[in-house]
Amino acid sequence: SADDFKPSVQVQALSMIDEPGGAQKVREMLQDARKKDPSATLFPEATVNIIGYEFLQGGDNRSAVEVMKLNAEAYPNSPNAYDSLGDAYLAAGQKESALAASKKCLELLQTDTKDPQQQKDAIKASAEGKVKQLSAPVQ
Repeated sequence: SADDFKPSVQVQALSMIDEPGGAQKVREMLQDARKKDPSATLFPEATVNIIGYEFLQGGDNRSAVEVMKLNAEAYPNSPNAYDSLGDAYLAAGQKESALAASKKCLELLQTDTKDPQQQKDAIKASAEGKVKQLSAPVQ
């Protein structure tokens, strides 16, 4: 609903996510909001995805994982959120979690009707690459 995106809540959530420990605070805000409205969202998926990758580029893998986990929790049917979470886990050296997130991404892609085909193909290639890399026998 339009109410979800009251600019003040969105701006507050996005500025919080950028702060240390902020992803956890926003997760709590999201859980509270979902008690009232199970489909509540506090932030746009794409924006939070960018914040997660900014943490990755800055070498803060722990924050990246927290941010990507928050995004996947907020958008549980988004293949892209899980692919990004897989990237963050991989960067953080959490291989089992990266593999699980990538497999979840591929599973969600099968029923994804929201993303354009070109984006779905790119997400699929990214997730399959991680699955292949992570499933390879250790030399």
